[in-house]
Amino acid sequence: MAIVGNSLTIQPDSQFLAGNQAYTGYILRVDLSTGEIWVDQPKEQFYRKFIGGRNVILHYLLKELPPKADPLGEENLLIFAPGLLTGTILPGAGRHAVGGKSPLTGALGSCETGGWWGAELKRSGFDALVIQGKAESPVYLWIKNGTVEIRDAVSLWGKLTAEAEDEIRQELGDERIRVAQIGPAGENLVRYACIIHDSSRAAGRSGLGAVMGSKNLKAVAVRGSYAVGVADPEKIKPVQKWVFDHYKTSMAWAIERGTPGSVKPNHDIGAMAIKNYREGTFKGIEALDGDHLHVSLITEHDTCFRCPVRCKPVIDYVDEEITIDRRYGGPEYETIGALGPLCMVNEPLHVAKANELCSAYGIDTISAGGTIAFTMEAAERGLLPDEAAAPQFGDGEALVESIHKIAYRQGLGDLMAEGSGRMAEVLGAEAEDMLAVARKQELPLHDPRLKQTMAMGYALSATGADHMHNLNDTFASFPDGDISIRLKEMGVAAPLELWGISEHKIEGFYYETAFKNFYDCAVICHFYPYTYQHMSDAISAAGGWDFSIDEINHIGLRAINMGRQFLVREGFTAEDDHLSPRIYHRLEEGPIAGKGLTPEELQHWLGVYYQRMGWDEQGRPTEETLIKLDL
Repeated sequence: MAIVGNSLTIQPDSQFLAGNQAYTGYILRVDLSTGEIWVDQPKEQFYRKFIGGRNVILHYLLKELPPKADPLGEENLLIFAPGLLTGTILPGAGRHAVGGKSPLTGALGSCETGGWWGAELKRSGFDALVIQGKAESPVYLWIKNGTVEIRDAVSLWGKLTAEAEDEIRQELGDERIRVAQIGPAGENLVRYACIIHDSSRAAGRSGLGAVMGSKNLKAVAVRGSYAVGVADPEKIKPVQKWVFDHYKTSMAWAIERGTPGSVKPNHDIGAMAIKNYREGTFKGIEALDGDHLHVSLITEHDTCFRCPVRCKPVIDYVDEEITIDRRYGGPEYETIGALGPLCMVNEPLHVAKANELCSAYGIDTISAGGTIAFTMEAAERGLLPDEAAAPQFGDGEALVESIHKIAYRQGLGDLMAEGSGRMAEVLGAEAEDMLAVARKQELPLHDPRLKQTMAMGYALSATGADHMHNLNDTFASFPDGDISIRLKEMGVAAPLELWGISEHKIEGFYYETAFKNFYDCAVICHFYPYTYQHMSDAISAAGGWDFSIDEINHIGLRAINMGRQFLVREGFTAEDDHLSPRIYHRLEEGPIAGKGLTPEELQHWLGVYYQRMGWDEQGRPTEETLIKLDL
């Protein structure tokens, strides 16, 4: 294939090449409209202030993206941002963030993924990648040890993700190349299309695959051989040793069953959403739990860059009717919940096949499941123009077929590709009452009627409903859990009470959401039970700084406040900090029957949180707050 743009070759910072620091000193810039390639060379203070990940994404969006820009227009930025610790010897630091303006929500698009791609980008000589413009025809980027090319990808367009990855590796003659790519869903601008890395790791939420597709960018292939070092190796070794001494016990759940092991426990306490958030129990849940899947379907476990915990399920299955390709991994907890109980499907093979297709086509499984469940209820109520073509609750074959229709925008799939929020706008007021979204993003599989502080997090998140940069009420109620340990470091009494919201829980929410946002800047796997002190030592070692616990907190608070600035700039107000009607519906049976928040209670506690954050009554950061955070 021909090179279709300019090429660039750089030499990373000498200290990085010598293994004496964790950042390369270069942020790669690519304009697909002009073919221009260049670099930004931030100063040391930039790295100390932002660390990486979500903060770097927000820095570029606030600085360079015009307000109210079309998310699917040439002006939108697509940003791949590892963190300061990505690629270092620290376990759990093999992740990177991807961001832009979301075509699903119109708000911030920012998500994280594991695998090897992020570390490989650092090893190739770049701390981040910022892409703008739109190529005239499909292209892919090829990055290797400081050299960058824009290459023709016409023959790759339309291919499934693993197929595209194989063809790129074959063309470039290296099986160890790491590829971030979109499938047909991104090419067809499905609003919740995702970006797939290593065929089975998704930068899943907010529709960034559609942003990539709108730029005619099929893939970004990277290969690097530089070693990512740290400024003070002796300071990071105790943190590394602590992990290796404790992970077999503190992360035993991940080693033994991975996230599928939490399916039945979450169902049994009322945390799992069922039948589009309408029911409290699901017959057949045992078939979808990790214990059963590890006997019937899961054949092995995969892992990520420099991670001793092999938590990723892999399914390799062939029979006369269904084949599941191991290259696409296997379903995680959120996927099982979204494509299983939420749609009333209890056949593991159908759920696993739907997961495989989401990876092959490049579709976010949470939004896919939420949208399909919404469509099933709309069909049940007779709200669709062609009920005969609509999937029905419990129909696993229809679930699988819906994934295909969404990816290619076929028939009803064309409307489903817009997400449940936009579907409801088309179908009318009765459909609005069926929605389970925040900022038009489908809710994760953690029921906010049980996890009420998490409900507040759904409403506040700059990315739309998200369970990751949030406080998990059940985990925070564990006396010896990592959340309790971190809260005690910050002077907050722990554990937190499970039910309801209080000023005490808001204080815990304030610190824990800041820490989780710090994780998404660093960029660290959320499964690792690091403390503030661990992260203070690790960042100090990586950058050669004396990085305090308060600075860790400020990194996370910067991300939250910059996200809030982005929302304000894009026209969101305090009135948009709410949940859709279905979340206030009280269940009639099950563990959380009759429980939940009212809209008035949520608004009250949001006001308390605004005040704690230093925001005004409209939820806007005050000038004093921005100055305090050096924003």
